[in-house]
Amino acid sequence: MKKFINLSMIIGLVFTLTFIGCEDRSDLTAPSAPSTGSADFTKLVSIGNSLTAGYQNSSLYQSGQENSFAKLIADQVGTSFAVPYISEPGIPARLYVNSLYDAQGNLSPDIKSKEGLGSPLNLDYAAPYNNLGIPGAIIYDVVDETDFAAKSTARANPYFQIVLRNQALGASILKQAIDLQPTLLTLWIGNNDVLGYATSGGTKGTDITGTLPTDANVFNTLYTQIVGGLLQANPNLKIATANIPNVKAIPFFTTVGASVSQALKAAQSANPQIQGLVYFMGDNVTVNVATPADLASYKVLLTLVSSPAAAKIGVPFNWYETVDAPVPPNVDVNFPFGVTPQNPWPNAYILDQVEIGNVETATTAFNQTIANTVAANPNNMVLVNTFAEFNIIASKSGPSGEGYVTQGVKVKADFISGGLFSLDGVHPTNLGHGIVANMFINAINAKWGASIPEVSIASLSGGVPLSKSVQYNAINNIKFPSNFLENLYF
Repeated sequence: MKKFINLSMIIGLVFTLTFIGCEDRSDLTAPSAPSTGSADFTKLVSIGNSLTAGYQNSSLYQSGQENSFAKLIADQVGTSFAVPYISEPGIPARLYVNSLYDAQGNLSPDIKSKEGLGSPLNLDYAAPYNNLGIPGAIIYDVVDETDFAAKSTARANPYFQIVLRNQALGASILKQAIDLQPTLLTLWIGNNDVLGYATSGGTKGTDITGTLPTDANVFNTLYTQIVGGLLQANPNLKIATANIPNVKAIPFFTTVGASVSQALKAAQSANPQIQGLVYFMGDNVTVNVATPADLASYKVLLTLVSSPAAAKIGVPFNWYETVDAPVPPNVDVNFPFGVTPQNPWPNAYILDQVEIGNVETATTAFNQTIANTVAANPNNMVLVNTFAEFNIIASKSGPSGEGYVTQGVKVKADFISGGLFSLDGVHPTNLGHGIVANMFINAINAKWGASIPEVSIASLSGGVPLSKSVQYNAINNIKFPSNFLENLYF
């Protein structure tokens, strides 16, 4: 057998950990009463998914919910905003950094789940909640009238029942929102119609076949139905709606590939026979090769949860054992993992160029529908271009990026270190939610002549709560709980 280099010794992530959250903020004062212009905040309602709910660190819990962008907007204008609060440590128990170093002193973040489980705190609230963000919701869920308890069971997702509770309050997300008689509404839906496919490495989908992103025509029909229903109920309703960010702008897809690329380059110098990362394509039969350049330039994307497997590249490794799956007959786990066609990298951990194309096509189509709907309702709607804003932040991220500065606070889209994204690599931190809230506030101010002050970014925490900036390198791998992806809702 040919000699292969053990890449687990050289895989590394290089980034600066800038931790935010331990500053003295005692001099902060409450904002003065704002002018809302022609936007009426008497009744603010939010429709969305995990991003609206305040889900972060792979969990829904009270302190995250209190800092959701929707709640922050409500706080800025002083309007009441009922939220389906969940006690610590959340549902499921939230992630935390157990340690940063392994026994040998190498930087290797060990991310674990808190012990125990939270519980709903205000299920007896007598009306629909103002925050109708449901982690895991796709666009169809906004209009679906399936029994909430039955749906939670069928989807293995407790949030439909926790948030919506009782059909008598309204048989769908849309109907509960309408029953609240909103005067202003935030709408951010459709992310999961892309992310469900993308985070699974293209192995699962939300279309009728369950293999691709939601069909563009279906999305268009449903989005038009949602907005039409809202405006039919209240022709004067103002709607601030966000579009779908680029998956390449979030660390769930940009963290592992760069380090694997560096490791493969080093291995190739010692063993030119290594072509790159050998991976299964969608049929789990055909193999392909991602070169170090492909990984570094994001022509292919490795998911964040693949980090522990990345530490095993180049040595015999039975990945299937780690996910309780049988070894396929065309795989020999005695061969070096990820660099041989006999033991390739799993399809579930990679988005290749075809799959990225599917994601980008869907994102473009969804965003066009959203833009067209806003253009068709110029008096009632304003677009919050999160796609463009997150791309700007991503362009200033990475080891050589200067960072994105807002209100004197610098953030990046880097995992752990950037301050913008929580430990699940998808959802914003409190600080990230403040930035999103300000995207909405600025759009509302510009559209309807309001003067709502921005959320104070310095008052919000982001990243791991350490008090200094440290240059970290030589990270071996990032460890996650074994059920991390199963418990990750979007």
